[in-house]
Amino acid sequence: MKFRIFLAIIFIYQSTNAQINTQEYLGTIILENNKPMSFSLDLIEKNGIVSGYSLTNLGTKDETKSEIKGVYFKEDKSFQLQETQIIYTKSEAPINSFCYIRMNLKLKNRFTKKLLEGNFTGNFLDSSECAKGKILLAEKSIIEKKIKKIEKKIEKKLEKEEIIETKILKDGDNLNINWKAKYLTIKIWDSNQEDGDKINLEINSDVILDNYETKNKAKKIKYKLNKGKNKIIIEATSLGKSPPNTSRIELIDKNKKYPILTQLDLNKSITIYIEK
Repeated sequence: MKFRIFLAIIFIYQSTNAQINTQEYLGTIILENNKPMSFSLDLIEKNGIVSGYSLTNLGTKDETKSEIKGVYFKEDKSFQLQETQIIYTKSEAPINSFCYIRMNLKLKNRFTKKLLEGNFTGNFLDSSECAKGKILLAEKSIIEKKIKKIEKKIEKKLEKEEIIETKILKDGDNLNINWKAKYLTIKIWDSNQEDGDKINLEINSDVILDNYETKNKAKKIKYKLNKGKNKIIIEATSLGKSPPNTSRIELIDKNKKYPILTQLDLNKSITIYIEK
């Protein structure tokens, strides 16, 4: 009697101290015709016994969640898993048309990434074969991190640049702009036929362009602004072959663009004040 009690105590001790491993994998099923299908596994392993669920066709009208049962072999880090029943489905297909898959998968480590790969076969409820192919999965957390990185890159690329209506500035005109960036990026060009228009460009008393002939190709300049008010002067030094002197100017403040068209007589100028 004491021996039986002792065995029962050992069994309870082992059960309460058994290591429970929770694992989540995300990837794809590849059918024999090379058609991919999104697939994920959420597994709980305890003493080699595995339970959990699978998700097929994630995020689609045919998304299906199935119960998983199986075993884990620690010696070679392999799983034998079987879909046993459907927990829920978004599909309107009849239940006898669903394919339940049996998987033989193995854990692999590549470049610190935990992968789960192997083969599967699928059967209808009447045991007839419905599919076969390969399963390629990776740790869900790694996949999600990669997706977030890609989404951030896409978001940056899709950020819309705020473009302000073109301002036309003539002799003696002033323009005031509030600024955010540390630097001013300025582009200057002649958007019409190159006819010899020339300008001076001065920023905070620094001569940036001296008697510069504007071309169809934009001249790009980057200038570090002072804290407070900054002063830009653009002066016409030549009217070219067809007066007045016309220049296209674009001031760029991060994602905001200020397009300007200048129309100047000889030795006349416009002034732009940038407040930072």
